[in-house]
Amino acid sequence: MRWVRLSPLYFVASTAMLVWPLYPLLGDHIEPRVLGVPWSLAYVVLIILANTAVLVGLYLSRAVDAVEAEDEHG
Repeated sequence: MRWVRLSPLYFVASTAMLVWPLYPLLGDHIEPRVLGVPWSLAYVVLIILANTAVLVGLYLSRAVDAVEAEDEHG
């Protein structure tokens, strides 16, 4: 459950990777192309997919907590 508490830090870091000064260093390039898409677009899509994966993980972990809490109280 420690990663649930650290998830806000992850989202702050992923947001920082999409704005100045990190984006110009990491993602603001046309080359290399990834599946025919410029790196600048692929970089943003990869971060969005990573955020989606983390949100799914958080959702699933909270669903398990809700079931356990219901079992304890009911």
